[in-house]
Amino acid sequence: MSSVKQRREAISIAGLALHLGLSEGTISRALNNYPDIAEKTRKRVRDAADKLGYQPSSTARRLARGIVETVGFVLPSRRDHFSDPFLSEILDGLAAELARSGWDLLLAAVPDGQDEVEVMDRLVRSGKIGAFAVTRVKRSDPRVDYLRTTSVPFVVHGRTREHEDYSWLDVDNEKAFVDAVNFLIGLGHKNIALLGGDLNMNFAWQRREGFLKAMKAAGLKTPANYIADNIGDGVGALAAMATMLALPERPTAVVCVTDAVAIGAIHAIQRAGLKAGHDVSVVGYDGLPMGEATEPPLTTMSQASYEAGREVARMLLGAVGRKDSKSPDNQIPQILWEAKLTLRASANPPVSNPANKSHREETKK
Repeated sequence: MSSVKQRREAISIAGLALHLGLSEGTISRALNNYPDIAEKTRKRVRDAADKLGYQPSSTARRLARGIVETVGFVLPSRRDHFSDPFLSEILDGLAAELARSGWDLLLAAVPDGQDEVEVMDRLVRSGKIGAFAVTRVKRSDPRVDYLRTTSVPFVVHGRTREHEDYSWLDVDNEKAFVDAVNFLIGLGHKNIALLGGDLNMNFAWQRREGFLKAMKAAGLKTPANYIADNIGDGVGALAAMATMLALPERPTAVVCVTDAVAIGAIHAIQRAGLKAGHDVSVVGYDGLPMGEATEPPLTTMSQASYEAGREVARMLLGAVGRKDSKSPDNQIPQILWEAKLTLRASANPPVSNPANKSHREETKK
């Protein structure tokens, strides 16, 4: 038998209490994320538990507390969710943090003929779920509306249009696109285009609003054909960017709703015989690792997707703890982060050659 295994079997809540000089009750409540335990103490207890190899008895804990220690996550009703790198980062962080507290993550796909709400309702009625995490939210989202009617704790990554009455973690999407546009303006760009997303999605709406706000504040006009909405992936970006490059006065820079869309734009620029980062600058949004592998590497507004998943998990565990302790604290945690500009080679000052020639004229040279 290995020493690691022996150590894990020997460490108990009583052992942790003795090691840290705390009561067993404090150790137990810290491990279960009760809100009456200071965050500094909870971290100290969690770190010691990890170091000493403490493994809680999930069966005993669940029987004692009457809580189903499983977070439900209903995959969006689209066929490409397993190839969505943003979603993968969120889920990785969510699962990793839940595991630290002995919780499980249950992923549920949406069968043909059903929607996400039907799947959520089935899970709630089955008693298999103790909490829900939600992401990729719409401006008016039926999933959030449904969860409001239940007693199941939930945390949303993102926000709906009306978001005052539930717990969420979001990135300031509007400010991120104001910052992206101002960065390009600072480089000397004036002809800036937008490859936007599905405007039913609140993040896409907010990013579009940020783009328009920054352009207006700078006194720059945005022709209608410089904005393409409802671009969901690289394939859609290829076609939309090709159309913009064929304009008599093509844009010298483009801001993209996601990194995946930005990579599609880079491919379209290359296919047109132009060079991304030279003839047309490109800025994405997400900060996913794949942006470092593009040619040129992608300048992007980075959000910490993996860390966001972990923070959502911590918020969920805290919500369950508040419900379990019957805490009178009615505060609803709502957290707004900021995206950070990650500079790479896909965005530079505009070339001296004016952008008033179509790509067809350029490629004749």
